[in-house]
Amino acid sequence: MPLCSASHVLVVSPVQQEITSDQAPEVRVVDFGVIGPGQKLEIQMQRPTGEKAKNIAYEQEAVWDKLFIIPEALPFGWQSIDSLFYEEPLKAFVIASPEATDGIYEFSLKTLDESEGVEPLIFRGSVRVSRQLLEVSVEPATARAGVGQPAVFLIKLKNKSSASDAFRISALGLPTEWRYTRDAFVAHNSETTVPYEVAAGEAGEYSLKLKAVSLSSAAIQAEAQANLVARSSLLDDLKASTHGILLFPSVEQVVYSLLGLLANLVA
Repeated sequence: MPLCSASHVLVVSPVQQEITSDQAPEVRVVDFGVIGPGQKLEIQMQRPTGEKAKNIAYEQEAVWDKLFIIPEALPFGWQSIDSLFYEEPLKAFVIASPEATDGIYEFSLKTLDESEGVEPLIFRGSVRVSRQLLEVSVEPATARAGVGQPAVFLIKLKNKSSASDAFRISALGLPTEWRYTRDAFVAHNSETTVPYEVAAGEAGEYSLKLKAVSLSSAAIQAEAQANLVARSSLLDDLKASTHGILLFPSVEQVVYSLLGLLANLVA
């Protein structure tokens, strides 16, 4: 890339956009997408400035050394973390207030070149706050297991936020409270699938609510419906044992695993 008199900023995550110093200040805006209340937005920026270093004898492109979030320009209740010096890429963070209502918010960022003579470049960031950022789906729609044995559901979590987040999965709908939870990390604008086990202590058919809640804010959550059929039969107990043994002593686990494998083969 040829060096020129205008510096630039190359944002690479969670969106990709270039801002240049010869743009009017009012158009130096990066739309970072949508985040939820309490979520942490990570902003990554490449270090090259696009300008020649002025304080050295030979031609070399100057680099940015730090990315700042201007504190006084943050919305009320929001927080920020500046990048480290010299990291590649530069990474700064904006943390939405847990009480942020849905809407559009703006903040300001500033670059720093310590010693190569490039003037700081100030630009604005824009985000939309929403609580509708998570989708949950489950397979199979109905799972069967013996009483006291774990049935495995595959939970798909789709994170529609520009902020990566962790979510806690739980189940409701059993006659006694099911205390097992599982946490899953989902990168921004992506999805992941995790196995989740549920067991019933009594025979019956149960309509379950499989729920995922953001660890950043309980306001960000979603759920899906599934059914669990718990039967008191030796064949079902053996099938379920291939997912793991909850109550059997360890000395018997190998035997029950083999029996479980045979039970699934004959079914």
